[in-house]
Amino acid sequence: MPINADDPLVAAQAAAEAGDHARAMELYEKLWDFKSAYLCARAANDLGRALRYAIECSNTAGADEVRVLMLETEDGTKAALEVLVRMRRHAEAAPLAEKLGDLNRAIELYTRARNELEAARLLEIAGRDRDAGKLLERALDLASVAERAPIQLALGRILARRGAYPEAARLLQESRKTPALRGQAQRHLIATLAAMGLRDGARDALLELRASDESVPADLDTYLRAWRDEATERKTSRDREIVAGRYRLDRLLGAGASGRVFLANDEVAGRQVAIKMFFAAGARGGAAYERFVREARLASTLRHPSLVEVYDVSVERGFLVMEFLPGGSLAQRLAAGERLSQAHVRRMALDIIGGLEAAHHRGVVHRDVKPANVFFDARGTAKIGDFGVAHLVDLGQTQTGGLIGTLAYMSPEQITGAPISISADLYALGITLFEAVTGRLPFLGPDFVAQHLGEPPPGASSVCENLSPGWDPILASLLVKNPQERMQTLAELRREIEALDLAGRAVLGPRPKRESGRHSIAALAEDATVKPRYQFETPLGVTPISQLARAVDTVLDRSVVIERFDESEDAGRALDRAKLLGRAQSPFVQRALSLDRATRTAVFEAPSGASFADALPNLPPTETVRLLKRLARAAAAVHELGGSHGAISPRTIVLDDGAVPTVMAAGLGAVSESQPLDDVQAIITIVASVAGSEPTLQDLARMVTEEVGALMPAYPTPTDGESLYAAADAIDIAILGALGSR
Repeated sequence: MPINADDPLVAAQAAAEAGDHARAMELYEKLWDFKSAYLCARAANDLGRALRYAIECSNTAGADEVRVLMLETEDGTKAALEVLVRMRRHAEAAPLAEKLGDLNRAIELYTRARNELEAARLLEIAGRDRDAGKLLERALDLASVAERAPIQLALGRILARRGAYPEAARLLQESRKTPALRGQAQRHLIATLAAMGLRDGARDALLELRASDESVPADLDTYLRAWRDEATERKTSRDREIVAGRYRLDRLLGAGASGRVFLANDEVAGRQVAIKMFFAAGARGGAAYERFVREARLASTLRHPSLVEVYDVSVERGFLVMEFLPGGSLAQRLAAGERLSQAHVRRMALDIIGGLEAAHHRGVVHRDVKPANVFFDARGTAKIGDFGVAHLVDLGQTQTGGLIGTLAYMSPEQITGAPISISADLYALGITLFEAVTGRLPFLGPDFVAQHLGEPPPGASSVCENLSPGWDPILASLLVKNPQERMQTLAELRREIEALDLAGRAVLGPRPKRESGRHSIAALAEDATVKPRYQFETPLGVTPISQLARAVDTVLDRSVVIERFDESEDAGRALDRAKLLGRAQSPFVQRALSLDRATRTAVFEAPSGASFADALPNLPPTETVRLLKRLARAAAAVHELGGSHGAISPRTIVLDDGAVPTVMAAGLGAVSESQPLDDVQAIITIVASVAGSEPTLQDLARMVTEEVGALMPAYPTPTDGESLYAAADAIDIAILGALGSR
């Protein structure tokens, strides 16, 4: 078809209609019609130009889609890098240069993007501490208040390594004021103070650190020896292998016949990860490799707070990158002789149930539930991992290829090769819970096959003294030989465990009845095709006026709490209170994400940590007063709006690993008449319980000041959150003054 060269638009359209997409995109580019040029570039499979045109026309979705395609190959990554550099998208280009191993270019691009922290990190990896220090000093001069703390921490580390201890100590002390950085900064500060000869100060800092991390050695010299060993290890690790251009291997966590699991540092995301690497030579196509591929594909599609999260997968390269869970596995705890409390086992069981429900609703039966596949995060939340033998099956499907699973935890139907259903996971969970509460397996072997098929399990309370007899019927119903007669659903198991009486009462009250009959895996998978924003709900409990569940926000990838209120007037008032608390501008009040009066539903951000009711923290005086100040700030934000919380208690305050509190807005129950003074007294009572004092501000102040040798300060009598903060601040100043004079 002839092209009219006199009219570029007509010529471009004609070229596109004729299938000459390369010519058409060039003509559209000259016309600055980048939207049409992008479509032609995609049709011509010219991904480099498609990326450039998508950026030019602000087609973010198109640019992201093309970038994903380009990053599948090394050549595509190089091409994407060049396009981004040309478009001056330095922040997006820098990680690609790092992924390709071009550290010098990555450093340059991070610097141009004003991301001096990442540039300095790569300079340190390259052994250029001096250049990294200079870069961070310039960045600190230009940083805003909010940007200073991470720069101070990074610069303090470098200066300490180079022997500039006084300046390093000052920077580290400043950076530890930021809760998220406190632990890192404190560790470096201890070593720095000791290097300056200030061993008393180092010991005080060590005591503060141990208050939040009991795994830290109590003896200063022991700590310093471990620190020197870690420093040597960190230096050596600079030369260790980097996987996929971003995962620097640190140390081996575990190994099996076909692979190994390493602790690694994700140098792009800046976090620790666990990376499973398939090493079975010559096994491609074999059973071991098939298990690896199955796990990679299944695990990357399953998302739930109680399932080990998978960040990255490469079947071609043979690795799987997962979240690192520092709490280890249940098997490790049991092997070390640790006895979990019954309350802990109950919480663990509810976590596991939530994770398995998410898998079952995607049509996946795990088939290898056992203590070695139950992991714990830093807060003690249990998560199910290792889907290497999981499979998509239905009730009528039989097994092939021999026994799949671990014999000591294997259901009778798995052993005999009968059809597999959800019931197989329930049986294995029963074995796991039996071992967790008693410290031993119900069947001791060595002939596990005969015992699983024909021997009745003992009662848990008969093999373990002081165990609640309520465990016996639950475990017995899970360990029935015939899957048709076994407990049928995880929802039923949850109800039984929630109602379990451990010490004269159940932890959770009775929940509204949920219909949960037997379902086929295929039916559950079909139900899962409806994908609302909040998915994978796990019931948390009930109040007299509402039901609560934890879920995953699939849009912003975060954990949320959903509260659904009933139609009562009390529930209506509770919705009004939720709206009030949602308007409170404080980082220490649970954030409300949405409130829908039509459906009487509120969605809140899920806090991390444990409530005071579950575990009373052990804090030094400085941290105790800081806790008081933060809770006062939370109350002040509510009181400024003309209301009060009215339900502050150990149950409604969650403390994270950095001793940062969150005052809950969800699950508070009915609204009671209250004044700001009621919130003030509730906060004082809670903090006094941490300090071990009487529930008055005067006794609390006396105890924390005497502990550090500080004078009792004068402070206003608190009547609301703001005046409570002023009183706490006066106490804090007195304590810091006493510590600083030592």
